[in-house]
Amino acid sequence: MKELKGYRFRIYPDEIQRKFFIETFGCVRFTYNQLLMRRQEPGMEKATPAQLKQEHPFLKETDSLALANAQRNLERAFRNYYNGRAGYPKLKSKKNSWQSYTTNNQKGTVQLADNYLKLPKLKELVVVDQHREVKGEIKSATISAKHSQEFYVSLLCLEEIPPLKKTGEVVKLTFNPHELISMNQKLVLPDFCQKKIDQKIVQAERKLACRKKAARIKKVHLKDAKNYQKQKRVVEQLHTTKANQTKNYLEQVSFLLVKNFDKIKIQNKYLNKEKENRTTTFQLKDWNQFLTKIKYKTQWYDKELI
Repeated sequence: MKELKGYRFRIYPDEIQRKFFIETFGCVRFTYNQLLMRRQEPGMEKATPAQLKQEHPFLKETDSLALANAQRNLERAFRNYYNGRAGYPKLKSKKNSWQSYTTNNQKGTVQLADNYLKLPKLKELVVVDQHREVKGEIKSATISAKHSQEFYVSLLCLEEIPPLKKTGEVVKLTFNPHELISMNQKLVLPDFCQKKIDQKIVQAERKLACRKKAARIKKVHLKDAKNYQKQKRVVEQLHTTKANQTKNYLEQVSFLLVKNFDKIKIQNKYLNKEKENRTTTFQLKDWNQFLTKIKYKTQWYDKELI
């Protein structure tokens, strides 16, 4: 069966491409904020990206599909708000560490081949660290950047996913804060240890606290304290590394379960918050991510989830 599947790769744009991405982030953010503010004004009709282009010619220089997707994202945010799934939409800030925009693939405007990425409005191809093969048809591409330094592309593809072989086995799962899951069947899981990264985080956060104290003694604002900001980025990177390690482990465990069992029964017990602390390996947020992965993977590979 055909399903939507995502791929994420690191990209390495040159200076011209980097400038284009940063400008597009700004145009998309500007469009989203303008559309939101105009909806908040009493008696004001909904605006469109086309109308904004007439008022602000600089928007014509960027990818029109990126602006259209900004409008779609705002509409989705309002639907979530009216359905009680989220709060009222907020203005986007340029101070956010992550910035992004999404463009659609129209007749080959987005292509990936031989570690190069083709995107609309860019004359030159973008270098991609393609660590695995992309199968299926590319539907959209999301360009994102952290602090305008690290750039990534996320590709949404429609591809044929063959079902896994039936095993006839059944497993029951519950949440375990130390091992992620407890099960009534024997299954060898990958090794998972975060002691080293946790130690690095503790040391880095202690160093960050010292630099914060030093900045205050010198009466320097934290945003202007170079040593503090440098160490802050080190701490952020360590937390990102830890999150990626956890995510990778969740991917491996969820696939092993779907591969080895035809029927997966999950008892979603709520963890007592008194037991959930920094000494436990897995938190409730990890368990919820695991449930999300199990849900779509059982659907992909024609297995049953209870």
